Amino acid sequence: MSNKCLALVIAAPLLLAPIVSLVQAQVHTPQLIRVDDTAKPHTRFLGLGVEFDPYVRTPAPDRWQTMMSRLAYMNPGFLRVMSSATDYCSGFDVSGNPIYRWKTNPNDPELRRVLDVLDFAQAHNIQVYLGEWQAPGSLGIHSPADPRWANMIADFLQYLTRTQHYTVVRHYIMMNEPNGNWMWKDPDMNAWSSGVRGLRHELDVRNLQTVILSGPDTSGGQDWFDRSTRELHTTFGSWEEHIYAKDELIARGGLEAELIADRKIIMTNDPHGAEKERFVAESGLVTGKNEALDQQPRVYNFEYGVGMADYVVQVARAGWDGADAWDLDDAMHDNDKGSPKIWGFWDSSNDTGMRPRPWFFIWTVLSRTLPAGAEILPVATDGGSRVRVTAARWHSTHSMQWTIVLVNDHDDPADLNVRLPSQQQWHILRYFAGEQKTDALGLPQETQVIANSSGQQAISMPSRGVIVLTTEWANDAPK
Repeated sequence: MSNKCLALVIAAPLLLAPIVSLVQAQVHTPQLIRVDDTAKPHTRFLGLGVEFDPYVRTPAPDRWQTMMSRLAYMNPGFLRVMSSATDYCSGFDVSGNPIYRWKTNPNDPELRRVLDVLDFAQAHNIQVYLGEWQAPGSLGIHSPADPRWANMIADFLQYLTRTQHYTVVRHYIMMNEPNGNWMWKDPDMNAWSSGVRGLRHELDVRNLQTVILSGPDTSGGQDWFDRSTRELHTTFGSWEEHIYAKDELIARGGLEAELIADRKIIMTNDPHGAEKERFVAESGLVTGKNEALDQQPRVYNFEYGVGMADYVVQVARAGWDGADAWDLDDAMHDNDKGSPKIWGFWDSSNDTGMRPRPWFFIWTVLSRTLPAGAEILPVATDGGSRVRVTAARWHSTHSMQWTIVLVNDHDDPADLNVRLPSQQQWHILRYFAGEQKTDALGLPQETQVIANSSGQQAISMPSRGVIVLTTEWANDAPK
């Protein structure tokens, strides 16, 4: 490609007639946004992930097939799969040895619900970040420092990788949000650290060095994150955390700044930090959340998808490698009131709830157009803009592919003149209120295809919304 820069020109509409010609010239001066394909990339992307846990309520077979077809179409870069030790261990025998379900009954339904998720991942070659919620108190283990837990996990991973031959299981998260008193009564970092180190030892004893421990999996609790990068950098092979952001943080670009700061902490404290993956293991918007029920009713609203698209753009621009959507399906989890947690792309507990919600559209588009292995390129601007931009390139079938993502997180319109590499076919996908083109199954479809020869394309963003331009898009769902 002869072009050394891709340039996006953004001209804000004139709201008031100018009084002086100099002011008029200033108003009409377009804002230039450059994507430099000669610069060092921010990162090589893991892709976008999805939280896909074993179900509290097993979906009906036809709904399961529908969901798996949608997820395959989304083509996530990875899955975060959190379960419980009781899914594979039913207790201890009189000698204190674990009783594993795969030995007593390989078709045990508790075990099967984990393997069903892994079977999907294996069939579609999607990397899995497997883990457990907390120490299994029902088995008499109440602390992550209890060596029995690390031993059980290592045995399970050995079964999955050596007996079942799951090649996608190469990462493990020992405990969900270990810094939270909602996970155990008195969070103790020393006890948790002991457990993580113990698990690494048990894996190494079994020659499972290829299984990488990911963490710290914290939500808030900056001290835990900082200490982990200092004290456990020889134990963790990848870094991740949870961030549920307020709308205000997203709108002002605060998530990007926060992740840049956390990346700096990793680079400062971990001598090998630059070589390790870093991603957001649970991603969501917290504004409007019903705290009492742990539900986010805004997933029904179009604006939630715009905020999550802006979230993804900021993750990429900050040099992080990916973000995992919380979550796939309301029916996967119950709150402590016995009702589903409303956070998903749909609710498979009934036929009505199976209709995809708006944010499924944009997460799917971004997942497919910011794939695993894509290089995220720096974007430089000559001034502030309400349109946030990121760009990616990757090789596919021996040719270079491009994606440019434009997010307007405000109600004011923006008219764009996007300069594109010439002689390329570009697919345009638009996400605005009342404008999300889908097929009969509710899967996202391109709005138009342009065979660009002039090197630029006029784009209108009428208000809050997202536009994705990509050189590679296929409407057909994978078989």
